[in-house]
Amino acid sequence: MQSLSLTGAPQKTAGREFWNSNPCGGQWVNYRQFLTWYQSVEPYMFETLARQSWHGRRVLEVGCGQGALVNHLGPLGARIVGMDMSDASLRRAAEGKKELGNHTVNLMQADAEKLPFADASFDAVVSFGVLHHTPDTDGAVQEVRRVVKPGGTATVMLYRTGNPKWWATSVLRWYGRARDRRRAARDSIADRARETHGVNDSRGTALLELFGVPTLKAYSNHEAREMFRGFSQVEIHNVQPGFLRLSDILPWLRPAAPILGWIDRRFAGVWGFYQVIEAKR
Repeated sequence: MQSLSLTGAPQKTAGREFWNSNPCGGQWVNYRQFLTWYQSVEPYMFETLARQSWHGRRVLEVGCGQGALVNHLGPLGARIVGMDMSDASLRRAAEGKKELGNHTVNLMQADAEKLPFADASFDAVVSFGVLHHTPDTDGAVQEVRRVVKPGGTATVMLYRTGNPKWWATSVLRWYGRARDRRRAARDSIADRARETHGVNDSRGTALLELFGVPTLKAYSNHEAREMFRGFSQVEIHNVQPGFLRLSDILPWLRPAAPILGWIDRRFAGVWGFYQVIEAKR
């Protein structure tokens, strides 16, 4: 695959290097097992997509990673293009496409801030957990709007401020940077996490992302709505405060998983770390 030339902020190059070393979701021997795990830890994605019909629609996924969503939507009848800037992630997505026999899935390398498509090229665009990792998030949202046909839809998840998981994330990233300064090192906690991550690891890349990803931002619902101001209709739903996910990362919490799951469901609207934006052009 020809390497993508990234222009603009150097954080993009650093971001691609990070995701090449740590494809989102980790390493799995069997792609079907990866999909099963992905659906179990991020169920809101599949629940959100189930609200729409995908048959016959031309769809773009911005930031497809290892291909969990493109390889889900392909069998539902979507003519889907998955794009990502990470070579390693795209190779894994292609392996999954081959293993599953998804012939309607196309993959390509591209920059979310400079989508290589004509205006109004797609019936729908989806992007989950990606655009808060690019330096110009607002510009990337405008690119999404540009390539969606009038009457088409964009479904995007961005991290959200004002909740316990974002507060904890901010404190821990500050601690990681302070630790690196004291040790004259870089990403020391992320490197330690890499040493303990293995194949079929139920933690995915959660800790690696927390301490190692170069660009990580979050937005209030109001800020997200402002970014999607060019769309005719915008709905925002807050989901997954993230307490249940802790039981994957911290095994000693697993006996409390039912309680943590109840907290996630009960307080999703108030404490949801993910905000799902469903917009119509």
